[in-house]
Amino acid sequence: MPEPAVSADAARMRAVAQARRRREAITALRVGEAACSYAAGQLGNGLDPAGARRTAMEAAAELVAVAEVLRRSVRPTRFERQRMARQWIGRGRLSARQVADRLGVSERTVWRYLGHP
Repeated sequence: MPEPAVSADAARMRAVAQARRRREAITALRVGEAACSYAAGQLGNGLDPAGARRTAMEAAAELVAVAEVLRRSVRPTRFERQRMARQWIGRGRLSARQVADRLGVSERTVWRYLGHP
């Protein structure tokens, strides 16, 4: 099906928004890289168990934020999410919960993507 005609202004605005999302993704990846590097350095310096746990949790929280920015930057359509869910579940390596986390949807939504009521 051909894509509907889009005005030049709308096309320019879409290109600007895509460029902004790419810049945000790059920034998020750099922050995530720095957080991981810092956490690895701290964990390697012999932190006590409580400090190591705190450091790991802070790094995990930062990585969740990075994943969310990356998900928003690509904005897969519902049909793309359905295809990815079917593909990932079909390989038998990921649970519905893991697929839901990767797609940024609920586990119930993943089951609906798979044809379950």
